[in-house]
Amino acid sequence: MLFANMTGEPVGKGSARTCRDTLLCDILADFGRAFPDLLFELDEGSATVNAQAFIRGNDRVVRIYGGLAHHAAMNADGLVFALLHEVGHHLSKGGRLAANSELGCECAADRWILAKGAARLRKQTGRTLSIERAVSSIEQLTALAACGGRARKRGPSVCWADHWPRRKHVLVRPEAAPAIPRCYLSEFLRLNQIAQRETTNGCSTSRRQRSRC
Repeated sequence: MLFANMTGEPVGKGSARTCRDTLLCDILADFGRAFPDLLFELDEGSATVNAQAFIRGNDRVVRIYGGLAHHAAMNADGLVFALLHEVGHHLSKGGRLAANSELGCECAADRWILAKGAARLRKQTGRTLSIERAVSSIEQLTALAACGGRARKRGPSVCWADHWPRRKHVLVRPEAAPAIPRCYLSEFLRLNQIAQRETTNGCSTSRRQRSRC
């Protein structure tokens, strides 16, 4: 997601917190029913404004951190979108994350929400997702985090999911979402790994040649 390294603004105390706790409990229960092969965790003690998909042993895990789960700017649709996005990292096809080829990349996760994820959640639990309300909620977070500026160029092209204004445009007009067969970051990682192996092998060859002299 786009929300790391920002301060959480919790919903407050009393009835507002109770309502948010109930909402989170209901949403996580629905996700558990809709996606029983995944584990869902709420780290309430963390102020991190983010959610994460990762693999722990034989388990595929989706974790939402307290800073995001209890953020005042997040409505129900924003929370559902954030969780579906992380589920998409586990279940989507197409581009892979550069750091872990077992997880889908950012754009693949978003495309999975629009093509399959939201529909599966609705079919299994009756819980719906309004992309418009989710985008409105996330827009407030990105404004707070000042993430709406320049695209972060890290390669010959920039993934639309790596830059919020472009990502927002695609989310509300899913027909504009280009299918990216391979994450460009993964390609850079692959080329770097090849270069490192060649360098290592070259050094090893040189050492063997010197040892024979």
